[in-house]
Amino acid sequence: MKQVTERDYEERIERIVKLLEADPAAHHALDDLAGAAHFSRFHFHRIYRAMTGETVNDTARRLRLARAARQLASTNTAVTEIALDAGYESVQTFSRAFSSLTSLSPREFRSRRIRLSDLINGPAPRAKGGTSMKVEIVELMASRAFTYRHLGPMSTVKDTYSRLWQWQIENGIAGKTREAIGICYGDETGDDEFRYYAGVVWDKPVKAAGDIEVHEVPGGKYGCYRLVGSHDGIPAAFQRIYGEWLPASGFAPDDRPALEIYRNNPFDTAANELITDLMIPIR
Repeated sequence: MKQVTERDYEERIERIVKLLEADPAAHHALDDLAGAAHFSRFHFHRIYRAMTGETVNDTARRLRLARAARQLASTNTAVTEIALDAGYESVQTFSRAFSSLTSLSPREFRSRRIRLSDLINGPAPRAKGGTSMKVEIVELMASRAFTYRHLGPMSTVKDTYSRLWQWQIENGIAGKTREAIGICYGDETGDDEFRYYAGVVWDKPVKAAGDIEVHEVPGGKYGCYRLVGSHDGIPAAFQRIYGEWLPASGFAPDDRPALEIYRNNPFDTAANELITDLMIPIR
């Protein structure tokens, strides 16, 4: 298989930005954008957000407002018409969004006719190269996990793991299982189809009742980054892996979920001693 270069990643993301620029008011399904970028649906948005510094929705919103700014600066079109053309249902909603981006109301912007570069350029892109990240290429064996699907913001995921621990106690396997595992489909930021399963690896018979789901964890090749410290650092670490290491690695993300493997127990381990292996499937 041909090695994927950092420039390949950049060109794929640039292709998506151009699609958004062509029609920023249109609804762009992440499945379609992932296909256009030739990335796995499970990993596309994380790569996009890590490399551009914003979500797809943020980019589309910024481009819609940039187009509106051009109209304000170069035409006499009514603000109401510009707001509707930008996809806003009312002038008030449009004005709030426009002001949050420019610190000016649409009418103030029109009267001052300031340049648009800050609107169009967007946030600073991610740093290039991932040489400072110690990511190991590993082969993971397939396994079976008993899981609860986490519902709600990821800030409350500890509640789902506590529920999982209670299930283990009720089934007499607490303390006997292998490591806990988080199974991630998609991106928790800006992805309506994001799914996260909190699980525990267990290969012996046990009753899977209620909301417990048996999840077959696929094996294969993964890029593994070992995070030592608080679980609060997981989102930022994943962003660095997707934005810095992966584009420079020569690999492409495979169509399997990302994994969080918890090597020790947060209930009896100090936060600065917690060990979590963050794994991105690669090919």
